[in-house]
Amino acid sequence: MHAPDNMADTIQGDVVTLLTKCSIGELNALCHTVVANISSRQPLDYNTYSKLWSLEEWWNVTESIHSLLKLSIKNSWTKDEIFGKLGSLPDDYKQTVMEVVSVRREDLRKSLLASTAAISQNVLADFDWQMKLVMSSDKLSSLHTPLLNLDLQVADCNNHNRVVSLELDRTDLKKLIASLEGAGKAVQHLSS
Repeated sequence: MHAPDNMADTIQGDVVTLLTKCSIGELNALCHTVVANISSRQPLDYNTYSKLWSLEEWWNVTESIHSLLKLSIKNSWTKDEIFGKLGSLPDDYKQTVMEVVSVRREDLRKSLLASTAAISQNVLADFDWQMKLVMSSDKLSSLHTPLLNLDLQVADCNNHNRVVSLELDRTDLKKLIASLEGAGKAVQHLSS
């Protein structure tokens, strides 16, 4: 199950009841474990909490914490906003979650940035462009067509660079811009 973005609805009712089954120390350890899972893909260990929750309850709790932690960094929530998203959870539990967010904020931020950047193994390192006006060709005596020479320097995950050269007329340039805008929107959607 994936927790919805509206955490005010998620950390209510059932999940609040489930979270209060554990001690403050267990909640602190669980939150740090979820951060480690987000940051370095360390697996979550259900066995430690199997006496508290069923497997389905465990999934609900960990997904809720996972979503809350990521959204708190992504949206730069303040302490009051995080407390509000935790709903009717007792204040000492809220404070524990807030302390984990404060202590691990940089780990979470780096992880979110890395996961966004990891969508593709190749990245645009640099580009160069040159505009030219084609006056004629062997077929036509008068063209007056603008062309864009675009050199894209693409780096892979091993920092090996290669140059991709494109020659684009007005129509091709419009298509390229539209596809880049679409890709930008897709990246924003995936990282939200």
